[in-house]
Amino acid sequence: ERELQAVRMAAAIEKMVDGRDLPVVLAGDFDARPESASLRFWTGRQSLEGTSVSYQDTWELANPGDPGHTFTIENPLTVVEDDWSRIPPRRIDYVLVRCDDRGPRLRIDSCGRLFDRPVDGDWASDHYGVTADLAFLDYPQ
Repeated sequence: ERELQAVRMAAAIEKMVDGRDLPVVLAGDFDARPESASLRFWTGRQSLEGTSVSYQDTWELANPGDPGHTFTIENPLTVVEDDWSRIPPRRIDYVLVRCDDRGPRLRIDSCGRLFDRPVDGDWASDHYGVTADLAFLDYPQ
Protein backbone atom coordinates (compact mmCIF):
# COMPACT_ATOMS: atom_id res chain seq x y z
CA GLU A 1 0.00 0.00 0.00
CA ARG A 2 2.83 2.44 0.83
CA GLU A 3 4.33 1.82 -2.60
CA LEU A 4 1.07 2.68 -4.34
CA GLN A 5 0.67 5.77 -2.16
CA ALA A 6 4.20 6.92 -3.03
CA VAL A 7 3.57 6.58 -6.77
CA ARG A 8 0.24 8.42 -6.52
CA MET A 9 1.76 11.22 -4.45
CA ALA A 10 4.70 11.61 -6.84
CA ALA A 11 2.25 11.92 -9.75
CA ALA A 12 0.21 14.50 -7.84
CA ILE A 13 3.33 16.55 -7.08
CA GLU A 14 4.43 16.46 -10.73
CA LYS A 15 0.96 17.60 -11.77
CA MET A 16 1.16 20.51 -9.30
CA VAL A 17 4.57 21.71 -10.49
CA ASP A 18 3.38 21.30 -14.10
CA GLY A 19 6.85 20.99 -15.64
CA ARG A 20 8.20 24.09 -13.87
CA ASP A 21 11.67 23.95 -12.36
CA LEU A 22 10.51 24.47 -8.78
CA PRO A 23 12.04 23.28 -5.53
CA VAL A 24 9.82 20.78 -3.72
CA VAL A 25 10.07 19.72 -0.07
CA LEU A 26 8.24 16.60 1.03
CA ALA A 27 8.14 16.03 4.78
CA GLY A 28 6.33 13.90 7.29
CA ASP A 29 5.77 10.52 8.88
CA PHE A 30 6.31 8.02 6.05
CA ASP A 31 6.02 5.07 8.48
CA ALA A 32 8.78 3.33 6.50
CA ARG A 33 12.48 2.71 7.06
CA PRO A 34 15.10 4.08 4.62
CA GLU A 35 15.59 0.64 3.02
CA SER A 36 11.88 0.13 2.30
CA ALA A 37 10.67 0.10 -1.30
CA SER A 38 8.69 3.31 -0.87
CA LEU A 39 11.69 5.25 0.49
CA ARG A 40 13.98 3.71 -2.10
CA PHE A 41 11.49 5.02 -4.68
CA TRP A 42 11.50 8.56 -3.24
CA THR A 43 15.30 8.66 -3.15
CA GLY A 44 15.68 7.46 -6.74
CA ARG A 45 17.07 4.03 -5.87
CA GLN A 46 14.10 2.03 -7.19
CA SER A 47 11.30 2.59 -9.66
CA LEU A 48 7.73 1.59 -8.88
CA GLU A 49 4.90 1.03 -11.33
CA GLY A 50 7.19 2.17 -14.16
CA THR A 51 7.80 5.52 -12.45
CA SER A 52 10.91 7.00 -10.92
CA VAL A 53 11.62 10.21 -9.04
CA SER A 54 14.63 11.58 -7.20
CA TYR A 55 14.51 13.30 -3.82
CA GLN A 56 17.43 13.81 -1.44
CA ASP A 57 16.92 12.55 2.09
CA THR A 58 18.15 15.56 4.08
CA TRP A 59 19.10 13.42 7.08
CA GLU A 60 21.25 11.11 4.97
CA LEU A 61 23.11 14.03 3.38
CA ALA A 62 23.60 16.06 6.56
CA ASN A 63 24.35 13.17 8.93
CA PRO A 64 26.16 10.41 7.01
CA GLY A 65 26.31 7.13 8.90
CA ASP A 66 23.93 8.30 11.65
CA PRO A 67 20.72 6.24 11.59
CA GLY A 68 18.66 9.17 12.93
CA HIS A 69 16.06 7.06 14.68
CA THR A 70 12.76 8.88 15.07
CA PHE A 71 10.82 5.99 16.56
CA THR A 72 12.47 4.25 19.51
CA ILE A 73 11.58 2.84 22.90
CA GLU A 74 13.84 5.52 24.41
CA ASN A 75 10.66 7.54 24.04
CA PRO A 76 8.31 6.07 26.66
CA LEU A 77 5.19 6.94 24.61
CA THR A 78 6.04 4.13 22.19
CA VAL A 79 5.61 1.64 25.02
CA VAL A 80 2.76 3.30 26.90
CA GLU A 81 0.37 3.85 24.00
CA ASP A 82 0.73 0.72 21.84
CA ASP A 83 3.67 -1.22 23.34
CA TRP A 84 6.11 -1.17 20.44
CA SER A 85 8.84 -2.49 22.77
CA ARG A 86 9.71 -5.43 20.47
CA ILE A 87 10.28 -3.16 17.46
CA PRO A 88 13.91 -2.08 16.99
CA PRO A 89 14.63 1.66 16.73
CA ARG A 90 14.05 3.07 13.28
CA ARG A 91 13.82 6.22 11.24
CA ILE A 92 10.36 6.68 9.74
CA ASP A 93 10.09 10.48 9.57
CA TYR A 94 11.73 12.45 6.77
CA VAL A 95 12.40 15.75 5.05
CA LEU A 96 13.04 15.12 1.35
CA VAL A 97 14.13 17.66 -1.29
CA ARG A 98 13.35 17.16 -4.96
CA CYS A 99 16.39 16.74 -7.22
CA ASP A 100 17.16 17.50 -10.82
CA ASP A 101 19.92 15.75 -12.76
CA ARG A 102 22.58 17.69 -10.77
CA GLY A 103 21.23 17.03 -7.28
CA PRO A 104 18.89 18.66 -4.75
CA ARG A 105 17.04 21.79 -5.89
CA LEU A 106 17.69 23.39 -2.50
CA ARG A 107 20.88 23.61 -0.47
CA ILE A 108 20.70 21.40 2.60
CA ASP A 109 22.60 23.15 5.39
CA SER A 110 21.65 20.84 8.25
CA CYS A 111 19.13 18.29 9.43
CA GLY A 112 18.35 17.23 12.97
CA ARG A 113 15.78 15.80 15.31
CA LEU A 114 13.46 17.84 17.47
CA PHE A 115 11.06 16.94 20.23
CA ASP A 116 13.49 14.14 21.13
CA ARG A 117 13.38 14.78 24.86
CA PRO A 118 10.66 15.58 27.35
CA VAL A 119 9.84 19.11 28.48
CA ASP A 120 8.74 19.23 32.10
CA GLY A 121 8.29 15.45 31.91
CA ASP A 122 6.03 15.55 28.85
CA TRP A 123 6.89 14.13 25.42
CA ALA A 124 5.50 15.89 22.34
CA SER A 125 4.77 12.69 20.41
CA ASP A 126 5.66 9.02 20.16
CA HIS A 127 7.91 10.06 17.21
CA TYR A 128 10.78 12.50 17.21
CA GLY A 129 10.42 15.29 14.69
CA VAL A 130 12.84 16.08 11.89
CA THR A 131 13.92 19.59 11.00
CA ALA A 132 16.07 20.74 8.09
CA ASP A 133 17.71 24.06 7.33
CA LEU A 134 17.31 24.62 3.60
CA ALA A 135 18.23 27.52 1.35
CA PHE A 136 17.74 28.52 -2.26
CA LEU A 137 20.71 27.69 -4.44
CA ASP A 138 22.72 30.51 -5.97
CA TYR A 139 22.82 29.91 -9.71
CA PRO A 140 25.27 31.71 -11.96
CA GLN A 141 23.43 34.20 -14.21
